[in-house]
Amino acid sequence: MSFGDTIAAGLSELRSYAEELMRDTIRVERATGTQSMDPDTLEMVDDYELVHEGKGRVQRSGQLSPHESVSGEVEFGVNALMVQLPLSASGIKKGHRVTVTAVGAVSDPDLLGLVATVQANLTKSHATKRTLVCEEVT
Repeated sequence: MSFGDTIAAGLSELRSYAEELMRDTIRVERATGTQSMDPDTLEMVDDYELVHEGKGRVQRSGQLSPHESVSGEVEFGVNALMVQLPLSASGIKKGHRVTVTAVGAVSDPDLLGLVATVQANLTKSHATKRTLVCEEVT
């Protein structure tokens, strides 16, 4: 048996290990292109439909540095982060919205309510998890 065959044979177990680290609940949604009125603010807001919801993990990396931007004289920060989901979470594309809806007991409670936009879905052979590169506007 070759090394590649050995890795391929162990992928199911490696995926299980990766999922054991996923203690938060992540919702991924896509904009429908329609809007409706927010009953609290009475503003028109974009409508979204569910793409995926389930366990996940959020990681920030020193290599993904935040930056400041200005738009219409409003300054805001953009933070990069990685969102990891089970490999079974499919159909996720650039522009989809990611929200942390619950955090596990060992997670940072400040992640609750985090909203970010998918910039890339890092697909690859021999994947153990779905990794999304996202940007959070602060």
